[in-house]
Amino acid sequence: MTRLLQLAGAAATVTLVIAGAAPAEDGKGEPFELVRSLQSLQDQIARGNARAHAYQRVLMARIGDQFGAIAAERWQEPRNARAALVFVLSGGNARVVQGLLDRGVSFEIDEKLLKGALAYAEGRMEEAKPLLDDVDARALEAGIGGHVAFVQAELAAKAEPAKALAHLDDARLLAPGTLIEEASLRRQIALVGATDDANRYEALAAQYLRRFPHSLYAGGFRQQFAAAVAGNARASEPDRLQRLEAIMGGVGPAERRDVYLTIAQEALHKGKVGVAAFAAASAGKMADADSVEQARARAYEGAALVVSAEVERGAAMLSGIDRSKLVESDLALVDAGLAVAAEVTRLPEPTDAEDAPPSAASHAVERAMKAIAQVDQMLNEARK
Repeated sequence: MTRLLQLAGAAATVTLVIAGAAPAEDGKGEPFELVRSLQSLQDQIARGNARAHAYQRVLMARIGDQFGAIAAERWQEPRNARAALVFVLSGGNARVVQGLLDRGVSFEIDEKLLKGALAYAEGRMEEAKPLLDDVDARALEAGIGGHVAFVQAELAAKAEPAKALAHLDDARLLAPGTLIEEASLRRQIALVGATDDANRYEALAAQYLRRFPHSLYAGGFRQQFAAAVAGNARASEPDRLQRLEAIMGGVGPAERRDVYLTIAQEALHKGKVGVAAFAAASAGKMADADSVEQARARAYEGAALVVSAEVERGAAMLSGIDRSKLVESDLALVDAGLAVAAEVTRLPEPTDAEDAPPSAASHAVERAMKAIAQVDQMLNEARK
């Protein structure tokens, strides 16, 4: 019920924001008010509002039209000048503000800062960097510091990743709860992921999963996080599984279930059956009875078990799934898993090694390995 109320409130906010930001016929809408509407809309994206994301470009275009109708002297108001800067750094059309400058409009804001923002927005990174590099984002007015810090991080990320991480810390500090914080966290995680600092990676990932579980970008992040977890060479070791459980401890049950399902699928793809079985079992505990999520959890756990010592339990789990609740790729996984189980259980059971029929056993193992390869192929196809 709480989630439904949040979504309803978010939808209402989008409607009000768009209505309030529509260009007035007399051109009296203040730029800072219009940009505040844009920021409110963008922050709804971090909370999972798909409608806000769909209307973002529409609102930006309307604000751009409105800016062009505003009298030049009104840009001398500091709040309006800052709004022009935020508009550009929020993804707005830089040509709108550049057009105002070309017409001789003077903005009551640091000229170097505005030129740097325009250069960045237009992709002129080599020009933007020296203009913005020495700016103290923490000393800027509220509402623009976070944007500037994020851009500074982007400009430094390739050559100076440590410096970029520090700028992203500033961005998060200066813009808590906003799309800037959400984007900064994702960017930090990507940068740390390229290093060997597993502890910091996991700490940042845990923060993201707790703070922005409903973001429209959370699905992509969960996939990246699952790939990182499954790709760890020690992924299936007990201490790593305990660490994963600790990371997920502060995440809401529904979001935790979805993350575990993603990890299980990714782990199967990478052949990490231990972590796949663990993640699938964990997801199953948080899934409603007879739900799609429960069926998926059983499919992934069963597929992991049939290539372990618990072949029979895995086969029983796969056989008992309600197939109507699975999509085609998961059904293919179930069928491939059952095929693996069938081949493995057909292996001969000699009384001792000397009595084993080598040709029959080798043939059965070969068929089992082919079936396992089919599982991997199915997972590859499911990821496309």
